[in-house]
Amino acid sequence: MNSGPYLEKLDNFVIVLAQPKGAGNVGAIARAMSHFGLSDLRLVAPHCDIKSVEARSMAMNAQPLLASARHYSTLREALEDCAWAVATSRRVGRNRKPTMFPREGARGLLERTRESKVALVFGREDKGLRADEVDLCQERLLIPAIPSSDSFNLSQSALLIFWEIFMEKQTASRHSDQPGTTHSTDSLALRNQVEGLVDHLVATLEFIGFVPHNHPERVAKSFRSLIDRIKPSDREVRMMRGVLRQVAWKLFNPPPDAGNATSSDTTYPIEESPSLQAKRRERLIRNS
Repeated sequence: MNSGPYLEKLDNFVIVLAQPKGAGNVGAIARAMSHFGLSDLRLVAPHCDIKSVEARSMAMNAQPLLASARHYSTLREALEDCAWAVATSRRVGRNRKPTMFPREGARGLLERTRESKVALVFGREDKGLRADEVDLCQERLLIPAIPSSDSFNLSQSALLIFWEIFMEKQTASRHSDQPGTTHSTDSLALRNQVEGLVDHLVATLEFIGFVPHNHPERVAKSFRSLIDRIKPSDREVRMMRGVLRQVAWKLFNPPPDAGNATSSDTTYPIEESPSLQAKRRERLIRNS
């Protein structure tokens, strides 16, 4: 049995493709994943048939991995059990500044996978990731290239990123003489927990009149960015939501001498923003 260093897998990485259009690209990415010990492939509303001959021929021996790919309606659903998400994007702008490059960022991502799942999110072949999808990710990854050149093919981008992370994994394994000393800490909050907190916060702020109903996503984006910088644990998220529930309870249960402090036609508890939910439904219909 081969006992060399190249047996280290990347088990806790999740590969997410948002609305891929090319079946061949999906198959090629599945094949690249199999070379580097990646096994969790997730497809968000794909615009291609991954069971096609083109996809299966590009996947080669990775056809079982391709067949086991999970499907989701939205990126938010695909990221629910991940604590960290990285948007891979060729666009650079005021709101899309890269926070890492593959080689320099690989070590930090590997560190994160020791405790939880990390998602690498790839966008559409022609348009990449939308702004609202990038907002769901905590970091932005850019593959450096000559500025005047065309963007990378989707499967090429994936292959380059997988390679850098895989090689960093092998380097770390070879230089690890003994297991590191770990201390018991609270685990990082998963995306569904963070998004639940953002919804809960926006709903509470809407109720007290802080959030204009026509701009709930702008407020949600600002608070999501703040929360992600804090990197809260699951315990801290539960604590913050407990505070919001207590605020709501106090609003709906004023002291007897406070008069009619709240409206009786509002249902308690308020943990989801109706306007945010409506915006998401509109986008889902528009992009389906």
